Amino acid sequence: MSNGVFRRGKKGLFTARFQVPVQFRGIVGKPEIWQATGTSDPDEAIEFRIAWKRRKLAEWNAALAGAEGPSTKSRYLVAAELTASRGVKYQTAAELAEGDPRDIIARVEGLQSAGDAPGSIASKALLGGIAAPRRTLLELAEEMDELNSYEVDNKNKQQLHDWKQKWRRVANKLIDAIGVQDIPVDDIRPDHIRALRDGLNTRVKAGEMDSSTANKELQYLQRMIRDHHTSLDRRDPPNPTHGIRCNKVIRQKKSRKPPVPMPYLLKWVVLSNWRSINDELRDIMLVCLETGCRESEIFNLPEDAIVLDHAIPHILIQEEEGDENGEGARQIKTSSSERRVPLVGVALEAMKRHPAGFPRYRNNRNFSNAASKSMRAAGLLPSEPASYKRLPGGKRKPVHVTAGGVRHSFEDRLDAVGVEMDTRGALMGHDVGRIRGRQYYGDQTLEQRLELHQKIMIMRPASLPEPSVAPARLPSP
Repeated sequence: MSNGVFRRGKKGLFTARFQVPVQFRGIVGKPEIWQATGTSDPDEAIEFRIAWKRRKLAEWNAALAGAEGPSTKSRYLVAAELTASRGVKYQTAAELAEGDPRDIIARVEGLQSAGDAPGSIASKALLGGIAAPRRTLLELAEEMDELNSYEVDNKNKQQLHDWKQKWRRVANKLIDAIGVQDIPVDDIRPDHIRALRDGLNTRVKAGEMDSSTANKELQYLQRMIRDHHTSLDRRDPPNPTHGIRCNKVIRQKKSRKPPVPMPYLLKWVVLSNWRSINDELRDIMLVCLETGCRESEIFNLPEDAIVLDHAIPHILIQEEEGDENGEGARQIKTSSSERRVPLVGVALEAMKRHPAGFPRYRNNRNFSNAASKSMRAAGLLPSEPASYKRLPGGKRKPVHVTAGGVRHSFEDRLDAVGVEMDTRGALMGHDVGRIRGRQYYGDQTLEQRLELHQKIMIMRPASLPEPSVAPARLPSP
């Protein structure tokens, strides 16, 4: 019979067997092992083999780890795997001592019935003889992607770097606040969190940081500590961040980037006004002008998401898995951000000039700042502040119109022609259900989206000729 079991002997009982993986043959001393199942039922024999194989692999992993002198973390994880293969949870000796004595007795009896000698790897694992790892805060910051692999799927290199950086940043802020080079996560106390909170409050009062941003840093730290305990399968762990928040110095209104005024948008559609700016930056902004997309949604477009040979030319804003090396991967902000966006006017012209996308700016996290600076210098954005933000101590901070404000201009233009908020949000990839507190079912067809985009399309002055489309340019190999 297949499935790793076969009948043997006069009674016809099944025996299980499996090949020893190469890395364990030095420990086991043979290429294949057999074990009597004690049953003549084929289904029971297969179930026996599955549990037996899992238990042996866990034991060999533990033995190999002991031979190679692994880290405390590795020994702990191997012990947890071995105990799980025996149907129990790993607990340290101290945790077992605080629990039900009958649990210890059951573990000892399980070791005796399996023939495990005192002092064996299995005995150490089941009786809590391996200390829990002393993971430090900086180590935890580097391991957050491993602990949250589902969150980093399809992130490109820049997205992954930015995601990791927020954990590194708050870890360094905490150890700076308490004056150490690093600290074991289990040693973090509420007074350490308060020291960080006080430093953040100082920055908030000085106008260097919003209270919402400061509190977000504390939330990141809380998340790190929670993930640390979860990875060790701890129940009801301490939470040193509980109840510690930054003060709200002044009532903050939700900020919205000021929109680009219409007189400036009329300048954008005249290509001669962009002479001092490179063509990729120019055309990214022209696509944003008529699509309402986020800048990163445009400069990270892969070639196969640019559909110019369709009856309605459009772009696809969607999750991208990338190749086997992660090149071309892209994670979208929210599921509602995935959409088809029709191309009209100067946006269609721009994408025809760049059918393979914008390789110069792909994964460029500084695009918005660079674009705003160049466009302001060229007179394509206002040089004067649009408003001032009130800060503590009577201070004011100027708020300038930036390149990203064109997205809000797009929404204002839709509003001006009577497009309802739900529809505006769907066109722009907002989470309409979250905003409205209910599920939104009004997704438009590409044809309906095209009609709305055409309603607000900015026409080039009639006195200017339509630009000719340059030959398709592919990125350099």
